[in-house]
Amino acid sequence: MKKKIIFGLGISTIFLYLSVRQIEFAEVWKAFASAEYFWALPTIAIVLFTMWLRAWRWHYLLRRMKSIGSPSLFSSVMIGFMSNNILPARLGELVRAISIAKKESISRSGAFATIMVERIFDSFAILFIMAICLILFPFPELIKKAGYITFLINVAALVVLFSLSRWTEATRALIEKVVNIFPAKISVFLMHLLDRFIEGLGIFKDIKSTIIVCGYTALLWVIVALSSYPIFLAFGIKPSLIATFVLLVIVAFAVMLPSSPGFIGTFQYGCTVALGLFDIPKEISFPFSVVLWSCQFFPVTLLGLYYLRRESLSLKAIDKETVA
Repeated sequence: MKKKIIFGLGISTIFLYLSVRQIEFAEVWKAFASAEYFWALPTIAIVLFTMWLRAWRWHYLLRRMKSIGSPSLFSSVMIGFMSNNILPARLGELVRAISIAKKESISRSGAFATIMVERIFDSFAILFIMAICLILFPFPELIKKAGYITFLINVAALVVLFSLSRWTEATRALIEKVVNIFPAKISVFLMHLLDRFIEGLGIFKDIKSTIIVCGYTALLWVIVALSSYPIFLAFGIKPSLIATFVLLVIVAFAVMLPSSPGFIGTFQYGCTVALGLFDIPKEISFPFSVVLWSCQFFPVTLLGLYYLRRESLSLKAIDKETVA
């Protein structure tokens, strides 16, 4: 755990440096001082609303295992995203699965499988937005290549998950042959995990739920993109709406990189790169990135900590937990 934290901090430091390299700090302070921070309030409200949308979408991913109400799902979503903000290696996904499994007495592996499926839906949504943006706005070549690689990875993961859901026995037998190269105890444990994991893939057998999840995913990411617009206004910038979608795509790719908890450094770098494409200088784009990051980080973290305490779930014990 310590090694992961140190590695992440190192990456974050590099990207923070790149974010402020060749910057006039006097102009940065001026931008911070002149910003109209009341515009942060609608962004915070939108961020929390998107968390509720994530919770309700998760309902449809989980309902073949158990029908769960939105209050229970929302608290687990907040705990998971809070954990991603303060724990390394995106452990928040595991924390979210543990939280909902404990409250609702469902399989942790099954819950975690639905989160993986959710991430694939999210990735395809980002790629779809990127494809539309490419028609209207030229992305840097590096971003295009990252998009192609992400698309191929997502297709491969989707094929595996769909096969496990639709052709369970045949796919399971194929995976078992691969797993059998490990010692018996390990292979038995991995197959046990796989069997529990398959429980969470029911979405692929439910066309109606799949369509609903696609609809929620599209709505979610449009709202997430637009949530940055009030922060543009806070700094006296009135760009076209396409800028919010370009920003979303580039920041989404930036935070895929390893970093310290909370995506510090990579988030700021993604913002400065995206806004630079619209000729917005770093003296504005860096403070913009700090305010936007704060609107996403602090409300989610504080509310997540509140729910964590209410559920008596300890983050210290998370690394000792196993998905059972």
